[in-house]
Amino acid sequence: CDAISPVDVPPHDNSAMDGYAFCGNALSTDQPLTLRVVGTAFAGAAWQGAVGAGDCVRIMTGAIMPSGLDTVVPQELVRVDADAITLPSGRLQPGDNRRLRGEDIRASSAALTAGQRLTPAALGLVASLGLPTVRVKRRLRVAYFSTGNEILSLGEPPREGAVYDSNRYTVM
Repeated sequence: CDAISPVDVPPHDNSAMDGYAFCGNALSTDQPLTLRVVGTAFAGAAWQGAVGAGDCVRIMTGAIMPSGLDTVVPQELVRVDADAITLPSGRLQPGDNRRLRGEDIRASSAALTAGQRLTPAALGLVASLGLPTVRVKRRLRVAYFSTGNEILSLGEPPREGAVYDSNRYTVM
């Protein structure tokens, strides 16, 4: 049966990179934007501060997007001046660099479908969902053997009318 996700992936709106989170409505196509940095949001805990118009929050990859903020400018694109940043015009769109809750996998949906191989990546996915086990089918077991008086096993001395068993190794 399918492995059903018990959680949304990602579990919350979060930053796709280190940078500065802000409200994308403030973007202008023809003017640089200067914002006041009012705090830092780290991965693993929601930032609890207040953000007003003209403010932004320094944010780390994977950190929960603070309420009211929807866009992240990569740190490499800004000029930092004390407690303010300036970003160039025309480089971002509202919503850039934000991963939405459940955009990869929705809770209650199939994360892996029945019959899918459990590769290292699939097992990593299962672990990321917090699933301690998944139902599997046992791998098919197959035996190879060759018959016939003319067949020689590898390592046997040659004899007239006989051939070494190459088919078994080709099929395996």
